[in-house]
Amino acid sequence: MRKKDHMAEDYYELLGVSRNATEAEIKKGYRQQAKKFHPDKNPDNKSAEEMFKKVSEAYAVLSDKDKRAQYDRFGHDAFRKRFTQEDIFGSANFQDVFRDLGLGDDIFSAIFGSHGRGANRGRGGFGGFGGFGFEDVFQGGGRGPMKGRDYTFALSVPFMEALKGAEKSLSFTAEGAARAVNVKIPAGIETGKKLRIKGQGGAGVNGGPAGDIYIEITVESDPRFQREGTDLIVEAPVKYSQLILGGHIDVETPDGSRKVNIKPGSDPGKQIRIKGAGIPLINSREKGDLYVKLKVSVPEKITTEQSHAAEALKKLGM
Repeated sequence: MRKKDHMAEDYYELLGVSRNATEAEIKKGYRQQAKKFHPDKNPDNKSAEEMFKKVSEAYAVLSDKDKRAQYDRFGHDAFRKRFTQEDIFGSANFQDVFRDLGLGDDIFSAIFGSHGRGANRGRGGFGGFGGFGFEDVFQGGGRGPMKGRDYTFALSVPFMEALKGAEKSLSFTAEGAARAVNVKIPAGIETGKKLRIKGQGGAGVNGGPAGDIYIEITVESDPRFQREGTDLIVEAPVKYSQLILGGHIDVETPDGSRKVNIKPGSDPGKQIRIKGAGIPLINSREKGDLYVKLKVSVPEKITTEQSHAAEALKKLGM
């Protein structure tokens, strides 16, 4: 039963459209649902009132390409947790639909009727959308300054740029205009972290502050290094003779090649620690370590001399 109730909240199902519906189909679906559940047609009907709020919310999201993309990406529950009602309704345009329904330009008189700006104003009209009423939703007025809409974007960062820090330019379209912001990638950032660019989101309403931009980071993998927290692991090919006799090998590090000493009698798979050569702690001078994992390199073709030497080692129990 719970699953059925959950599905009923899906924005596409609320408007009676498919997930690949066009803008025109979404608008048509909302027009039908809004007419069906409009409070003037269902006086004192709390169920219809609630449905009218839900289908209006669905239309506010699906009629906006950016919000719809986020909804499709995260799903209903996660979307509702990530975005406030101000985010959802901040840039919604219902006027065309209301005119199509013959409600005229006076949106509030047409929608509210007896539920208008009077006694119910203090409790948000039709019960409100998460703490603010229809007047705030459709006009952005009447309750003072409101913060602008927040935007969330995904950004893929190359491994070395995430390790050392970088600055990226992010281009996007918001509120009908092309925009670009600079994103400072702090050294040591990892997948799943979110950066905030304050005041670069949607414009505030009634003198309110601008919204923010949130950047969700995905760090690309690197064929040379494996990350574990702030530590790095790199494999270094060694000859069997080097494990027995010891010596020096050149090892790849984030800062270039570095010589590493191998002690005589080292075991295959042994890890040699290079302190402070790993990943920096964000906003700190501290760094993790680099671990060099020794991996025996065996030639594909064995010469006669090498074969004899191997036989001799075998006789010696090595």
